[in-house]
Amino acid sequence: MLNIQMYQRVKLLYGNGSVRQTGELMQSMGAKKPFIVCDKGVAAVGILQKITGSLEEAGISYVLFDGVVPDPPADMAEQAAALCKAEGCDSAIAVGGGSCMDTGKAVNMMRFNEGPILRFTDFSTPMNPSPGLVCVPTTSGTGSEVSDGLVISVPNGAKCPMLATNAMADYAIIDPELMVGMPPRLTAMTGLDTLTHVVESYTTNVTNDLIGFFTEKVIDEVVRWLPVAVKDGQNLEARGRMAVCCCVGGWMLGYGHTNAGHSISHVLGSLFHVPHGAGCGFAMPYVLEFNAPAIPGRVRVVAEKLGASFTGNETPEEIGAKARDAALRFVYGEAGLERPKAFPYDESLFDEAAQAISEEMFQAFQPRKMEKADALEILKKIYA
Repeated sequence: MLNIQMYQRVKLLYGNGSVRQTGELMQSMGAKKPFIVCDKGVAAVGILQKITGSLEEAGISYVLFDGVVPDPPADMAEQAAALCKAEGCDSAIAVGGGSCMDTGKAVNMMRFNEGPILRFTDFSTPMNPSPGLVCVPTTSGTGSEVSDGLVISVPNGAKCPMLATNAMADYAIIDPELMVGMPPRLTAMTGLDTLTHVVESYTTNVTNDLIGFFTEKVIDEVVRWLPVAVKDGQNLEARGRMAVCCCVGGWMLGYGHTNAGHSISHVLGSLFHVPHGAGCGFAMPYVLEFNAPAIPGRVRVVAEKLGASFTGNETPEEIGAKARDAALRFVYGEAGLERPKAFPYDESLFDEAAQAISEEMFQAFQPRKMEKADALEILKKIYA
């Protein structure tokens, strides 16, 4: 059976000022009336005007939906999709962070597929191809502009990841200038999301050397450039490097996938509303430690890139401990992430959280099975 190992279907426009090509791009796609999806923050800081100005110069009308909220709920996505259909839009432009791009994917997908959207949480449900989406990321974290994932929340706050290969963007415009305005806190959280994408893709049970070629390079780049971007948000070189890292990390999500680190973050987001990148940063040191007995060689590579040194005589458990400590230093020291207790949490829900973590979908890619008791132990370490 033919087994294609890697393919990138999203066409990329990259470079400072590239967002000014939006109108020309939509013309080339034959789009007459795109539906713009963003949140009110994007609309308020001037990013949106760069896009709408380019569309207006090209003589292209548009409809704006700026009602995206974090962890986009299914009903909000369906309301936006209904407006898109009612206005007769023939394409979509998603502008913003992961929530905006996920909502844009959902809206564009529902131009070609009947709802409700949550029926696609069953991976066996067929999804029709959904062309016509352009993603314009304004953060360097999720990689949603090139990934095949889509995350929607249900009324109780639980996150529902979907495999959305047929809802991926056709194009992504990656303009580092759009990321200059990110404050240090957001830069740290989104940058750690990027880092965990490649660390986890490198340490799953489906990874390989082709994936490792990309993920190892991105780890090196994030370690070098994320602290610079946090310290000096106006540094365009750092913003550009992190934008590339984010994009490549998102690409790898379709191949190496993620592991229990993302399971932990999804559950912390669902129960405690911890921002996704922060949750990934909290989890990474302890998931590396947990997985070291199964894949000591790969965990050691990650640890060395994070600043650990080895004699070559360490046991897998000692490799895991060194990886944990190196990751903790990078996450809270060099990247400057806030400590877990800075975010609201409820220790009485740890048992429920541990059960949910052990059952979360990305556990399928764990090189070492994580039971409820293991997840509970990690939660206690995170919040110690």
